[in-house]
Amino acid sequence: MPPMPKIVPALLLLAAAGGSAQHAAARPVPAPRAPAPQAPAPQARIERLPFSTAVSDVRLAISPDERHMLWGMVNRTPGSGLEIVESWRFDGAWSAPVAVSFNGSANDFDPSFSPDGKWVYFFSNRPGGAGGDDLYRVAFDPATRAYGVPRNLGPRVNTPGDEWAPSVSPDGTALLFSSNRHGLRGGQNLFIAPLRGGRIGTPVALGPAVNGAQDDFDATFLGNARHIVFARGDAAGDKGTRLYAAHKEGKGGKDGGAGGWQVDGVLPAAINCSAGLNIGPSTSPSGAFYWSAACGPGDTRLDLWRSDFPVAADAP
Repeated sequence: MPPMPKIVPALLLLAAAGGSAQHAAARPVPAPRAPAPQAPAPQARIERLPFSTAVSDVRLAISPDERHMLWGMVNRTPGSGLEIVESWRFDGAWSAPVAVSFNGSANDFDPSFSPDGKWVYFFSNRPGGAGGDDLYRVAFDPATRAYGVPRNLGPRVNTPGDEWAPSVSPDGTALLFSSNRHGLRGGQNLFIAPLRGGRIGTPVALGPAVNGAQDDFDATFLGNARHIVFARGDAAGDKGTRLYAAHKEGKGGKDGGAGGWQVDGVLPAAINCSAGLNIGPSTSPSGAFYWSAACGPGDTRLDLWRSDFPVAADAP
């Protein structure tokens, strides 16, 4: 598999608390010259995805070839709870969503693909887990479109509490997720665990700059293992949530360590478009940014949204 490009969506530069710009402003600069004419800054298009349904659609996952999508639906049929659906692209159009074969009798939600597209990670409260919502993964064969048998990620990751929103870094070296396990302030907190040869190491919390007094959850990597977007607020939905950007400072190690994470700030209001929930961020291999929110007038359900914010090369 060719190396993933190191990209960071420009929405990071629009986060409200970017410190690097403040440091740059403090440096001495030469006398100003007359500015050369410049083209206007590119404006990002933000759109509701046309396959958003009449119920809540959450956390889009797109395969490496961008021809296969998974996402979570809430009560697709009355009383069905949380389930994962899939759609395929044929002749430029997406098929109607259908339930995936690995859904169980309980809740299944928050799907994401591994970088090679051969695994799907998700959470489920199916029988046999550690307690509440556990993280699982299931093998997927892109050639035959067949799924294997879901496997629980085990006691290093799963607890008697709830684990949500698994996301594997683009280089395949780290697993990012949230958990309300004991020992930290707030409810849901973000954790990262090293991945080596398919084996998951010990998760560690992302630190107090990211994990605060509110719920911090629903995180996704942005182009590499050092930049993320996550949801912060009230995961129950009573007081709303907004999406924030964060990055890891310093060289770090190869163990998935969580030290040095800093919050860049809240994402623009055009993305945090709902007074309620703004959740489920994800990216496509080509760099588009997706999330779920109820942004239309009078909307109460969550729709899938897309932004084509331009991307910029990440610093080495």
